[in-house]
Amino acid sequence: MESTRIIPFTGARPTLPTPTARPEPDPTLIRLEIVNGRDQLSGGDAENGTRFAGEVHYICYYAERLAETLGMRRLEACILEDRDGQTAIAATAQSSSWIGSIQTTRRSIKHVLESLGKP
Repeated sequence: MESTRIIPFTGARPTLPTPTARPEPDPTLIRLEIVNGRDQLSGGDAENGTRFAGEVHYICYYAERLAETLGMRRLEACILEDRDGQTAIAATAQSSSWIGSIQTTRRSIKHVLESLGKP
């Protein structure tokens, strides 16, 4: 079994040329909004939505505890990988709102960030 990897995304990444055409939004994206302590899911099927919500809560719990060590202010994006696949999570402009997807195959960090609309 592979160990867990934490790869923080920071604003200090080198600037790459921006393509003029923006890729189409990923149709597999799931949106989670937490309103008054309740999860509101949209997109994806029920099984993946429930799994996605659980993984968002899981990573947010540990991100808050690791934030000082990692030098983070807010979790912006992360990728969770296990033997079942890959879950990609990104914060939206609204607080307590997340988008992401669950894939059965592993994708590159670049591809995941593009699908989440992150530069």
